[in-house]
Amino acid sequence: MDNNSNSENYIKELADLRAENERLKKENQIYDAILNHTHAKIFWKDRDRRFVGANKAFLEYYGFKSVDEIVGRNDEDMGWHNEPLQYMNDEMIVLEEGKAVIRSEGKCICKGQEREIVASKMPIFYEGQVVGLVGDFNDVTDTNASFKEVISEVNKVRDQLKKYEFYDQLTGVLNRSGAYEVAQDYEERYFEDQKDFTAIYFDIDNFRQYNDSYGYQFGDDLLINIARKIEDGLEDDCVLSRFGGDVFIVITRLSREDDIAMLLKRIGRSVGSIRKVDGYDISISIKSGFAKYSEYMDIDRMFLEAERMLYEEKNK
Repeated sequence: MDNNSNSENYIKELADLRAENERLKKENQIYDAILNHTHAKIFWKDRDRRFVGANKAFLEYYGFKSVDEIVGRNDEDMGWHNEPLQYMNDEMIVLEEGKAVIRSEGKCICKGQEREIVASKMPIFYEGQVVGLVGDFNDVTDTNASFKEVISEVNKVRDQLKKYEFYDQLTGVLNRSGAYEVAQDYEERYFEDQKDFTAIYFDIDNFRQYNDSYGYQFGDDLLINIARKIEDGLEDDCVLSRFGGDVFIVITRLSREDDIAMLLKRIGRSVGSIRKVDGYDISISIKSGFAKYSEYMDIDRMFLEAERMLYEEKNK
């Protein structure tokens, strides 16, 4: 082979080396661009969980000027986790088992504030062995806060809808639908513990006369006052509802007639203490009728019988 051939080969090899160098340089530039222009905070560690490197977003998040401030240190050295055990366990799974840990939720301390983060970590393999890990995380504190606000608003709307569905809009006590919900709950409990319950109907004497004499606003205010007074006379496990007009119902787990009689006297005294509404002097009394669930084993029949007993009392 002559000198010209050797020279040509050398020039070709040199050109190939330069081309390869340019290719690697471009690849490094691409890797750098990817690493340093993403919002994800990316880092990589060795087998001992010590930092080897991190991208620009990671360094800026914690306020580091250079990667040299973290290289060779682990999370515990940095002190940015109140509970470092979770992160240590995640990383040991990656390093010892060679498995990825995806979207692990936790908290970290950043610039004096506790922040909520979601982190993922994956093993780095070399010749079939795990030699380190690469991870990334994102701060979800503000996102979670916004989500919690949305959930709070949804719950408020749900509560408001429930209030319209199950509560009387005038007096604030349960309405007919609400009373049936309570009765069904008591019915389920009855089959569990055999503890009876009772529906008591109340009707206000001469309510229409008061309404006609003093007006509908007076009637509404009187109903509100009566609802409060009935509530004052109730015990635990008693629930008040308004079925409409001047008819109120108490559902109670009292079932002994002596106990029910005492409850009725207490409610009667409480309602009777109303002496003045909207500046008008009044004297209020109520009639009542009741029925026990165990005697009918049906909620509708219990309600109908309590209503029948009420009107029987009114017609005496």
